[in-house]
Amino acid sequence: MKFLLKFTSGFSGFVLFLSLLTGMTFASSQSAMAESAKIIGSAENNGIKLTITNYAIKNYGQEMMVYYTVQSNSDQQVDTNETGLLNKPDISIGHKHVQGNDTWHKKISSQEYQGAVTVEIPQYTPAISNVAFNTDTILNQKGLWTINFQIKKQ
Repeated sequence: MKFLLKFTSGFSGFVLFLSLLTGMTFASSQSAMAESAKIIGSAENNGIKLTITNYAIKNYGQEMMVYYTVQSNSDQQVDTNETGLLNKPDISIGHKHVQGNDTWHKKISSQEYQGAVTVEIPQYTPAISNVAFNTDTILNQKGLWTINFQIKKQ
């Protein structure tokens, strides 16, 4: 009888542990989905809308990855041999000017693309900084797209 009581209490502890673990995993996946669905800012010009959807600080605070989407009102296609959707975006972090590099992009539909820009963060950047993200060419179309947002280095 003592063995059965020890087994039952041990088993119920294990079940409690599994349910807590499952609950924490579910909560973190929910917050990850909410994180990816947020919009940091957007700008529209010449029928093309640029939206910054997220950013990530990488390499011990030395680099930032800015994730974006581009939506076009026309069926203008991107040449697959092209280096990127955005032509060398200019980025100001605080009062320091840096150049962004279009890292990757992919076609979602005939009028929507997703991609990312990599930026080197200047040395001695404060933990919270204002960012101005500017580009004058998207999909080989001239215009002006500027999005201002704030980053938090962790």
